Amino acid sequence: MGMAAALLWGISGPASEILFAHNMSVGWLISSKMVIAGLVSMVLALIIDGKKVLAPWQNKQAATQMIIFILFGMIAMQYIYYQAVAVANAPTATILQFLSPVVVVIYVALKTRELPRRVDVLVIALAMFGTLLVVTKGHLTQLAISPQALMWGLLSALAAAAYAILPAALLETYSPLTVTAWAQLLGGALLSINMPWWTKIPHLTTFEWGAYAFVVIAGTIVSYLLYLMALQYVSVTAVSLLDAFEPLGATLTSVLFMGFVLTGAELLGGVLIIVAVILMSLMEPKAPEA
Repeated sequence: MGMAAALLWGISGPASEILFAHNMSVGWLISSKMVIAGLVSMVLALIIDGKKVLAPWQNKQAATQMIIFILFGMIAMQYIYYQAVAVANAPTATILQFLSPVVVVIYVALKTRELPRRVDVLVIALAMFGTLLVVTKGHLTQLAISPQALMWGLLSALAAAAYAILPAALLETYSPLTVTAWAQLLGGALLSINMPWWTKIPHLTTFEWGAYAFVVIAGTIVSYLLYLMALQYVSVTAVSLLDAFEPLGATLTSVLFMGFVLTGAELLGGVLIIVAVILMSLMEPKAPEA
């Protein structure tokens, strides 16, 4: 289930790339999909958690944390990742986003005012070298992607790290399903104020609507439910190791179905990043405090 969740997340990247190629805006995609996913998640939360769904809003501190998570976690992560896909491509965006654990390690070092362990520094260096190979395709003196694509890709790693760090205190007290349902629903509602997606429905072919349905249903709703179900059987560390299937799913889908050509340097760089993140998970670095 953990593997399937990561693969579905990864495959939704190339599916969204198809939509962006046919003039769907990033804002329209994320606002509509977050509202739909939020409504479905909220129904499930009401069934499973009942009246506890309102609990985060009955505590001033929790409500403040929820608002911060919605703005700088959920919305930022969704928008920045899909913007990276739109200006670069799904494999590159997903691999660069996978650097988020490196960001978390650096964040913890700054927050605790303690230097990272020597092994952490070595793993970070491995991940950075992998990133260099991905963005230069082995030609280390020049970028193989646009500066804009590199910027959004690295920002997606920052946003994914914020998505992991910001709700930590909330998840100690409240159901992950409830927290995510509120974040998706209210985040989508906020985005819809600026982008009323129901008034500007794009003209898509049946295949393109199928790609949209995959992003919303498989890549958002089903993948998250599978992730939660996996946590009932194995540890968070074990599930996080399976996140490596996300860039794998994005890359294989793009290579097999979208004509994406992967160079040897990009392949090596992606492998180095994935290995670095797996090593970090196995070493269980100190978790950030709320």
